[in-house]
Amino acid sequence: MLQEKKSQSNNIIIQIFLLIAALFGYFILKNRGFGYFNYIFENILSSYIKILENILIILIVIILTNLFIKITRRIIKRYLERKQGSKKDIKLFLTVYKYFVWVLAVFVTFSLLFKQIGSLITSLGLIGFGITFALQKPILNFVGWITIVFSKSYKIGDIISINNMNGKVYDIRVMYTNLSELTAEGDSTGKSISMPNEFVLTTPIINYTKGTSYVWDTIHIYLNYQSNWKKALKIIEKESQEFYDKNIKNDMRKAFPQTYNNYEKVVVRLNIYEKGIYIKARYIINFDVANQLKTELYKNLLEKLRIKGVVL
Repeated sequence: MLQEKKSQSNNIIIQIFLLIAALFGYFILKNRGFGYFNYIFENILSSYIKILENILIILIVIILTNLFIKITRRIIKRYLERKQGSKKDIKLFLTVYKYFVWVLAVFVTFSLLFKQIGSLITSLGLIGFGITFALQKPILNFVGWITIVFSKSYKIGDIISINNMNGKVYDIRVMYTNLSELTAEGDSTGKSISMPNEFVLTTPIINYTKGTSYVWDTIHIYLNYQSNWKKALKIIEKESQEFYDKNIKNDMRKAFPQTYNNYEKVVVRLNIYEKGIYIKARYIINFDVANQLKTELYKNLLEKLRIKGVVL
């Protein structure tokens, strides 16, 4: 590692030295500062001075571009690593960035070498417009991918919903994001969805598990107006809290050691709908076991309500 850093430092020093030498040579040529030698070799050198100037311009642009890329790549890499981007995404983004800067450098070089820059700009603009129009979708997908990398709209393992599609992200590529499709209840359908990354730019994304695999889950018990809702409410409050303490509480304490007190109680609410009354219990739980434990909780509550004589 130390040897690699030393080699990189030496490489930068050499490039800086070459840049200074190239700038000095260009200054001499531009100002015809040959003195006595210019007088002797005037006829010989006059035909080659412009060529030498152009070569030095190209050399200066190449060295400056290379130095610029090296410095900015390090800054961008550190920024993306702080954002916890994957090594694969960071490497791909830096590669695209490098080629983009080189394209700009080529354009700058042409503008310095050719006087008819107006027609050159027009030609490049028309070519650029044609390429952009032809590759509109891939370009939008690429911009969407960059947005995902920088904004962290979602990452692998997140549960998201977009355009009425629910799924668990298992792969993020430059053009597409791949999801394992889920039902509205969170059960896997066994299908895979390939979603173009351009949707990130135009469509709202719901991320149920951003930064964590824990979600708020809710159970609903429906009663008619003749039911003893007071007794049902007490039973559901007691049984759901006991179930939570037994099956979920320890996991929550480990997952949220600092803020566990905010999640240690099951929130029970009473509501009215057109056909009767319903009671809902809300709690936070790991998405991977949510449906399994919800089924167990429903079974316990229904059994307790039946034993206590509550009519549903």
